[in-house]
Amino acid sequence: MVLLALLSGPAVATAPELLAAAQRLGATAALEAIEAATPCAFVPTARHLGPLPARLLWSRPAALVIFDGLDGQAADHRAILLRPTRELLARQATRSRIVAGDVTLQDIALNALPATAPEAAFMALHFAPPPSPVEGCITPFPP
Repeated sequence: MVLLALLSGPAVATAPELLAAAQRLGATAALEAIEAATPCAFVPTARHLGPLPARLLWSRPAALVIFDGLDGQAADHRAILLRPTRELLARQATRSRIVAGDVTLQDIALNALPATAPEAAFMALHFAPPPSPVEGCITPFPP
């Protein structure tokens, strides 16, 4: 039974594993570094619930890569989960991205919130696979 699970593909995290990984995230005050690294969520070295790979060795975006299982996530998309500061959520540019639909808000239990929610515990950026392979990304060691 265990062997079958190992051969059928990467294991999907259960809700408690997803929540535990999210709870360890530090707060993020800006999206620029994370947005620059978003294509790196699709490199072969990216891991489900692992840290977001980046294009610069010293860059360690405070975000997780989620392959699937997040409330509101499309089947073929990957999500980048972060814990936003209140200031980040209050910015007009952030609110515009949320309204556009490629960013979702999550509560403390990682349930999807409406785009109009005034506060959220987590924020997820959703991305479809890129048309060509991503190169030049470095996967950091887990914190």
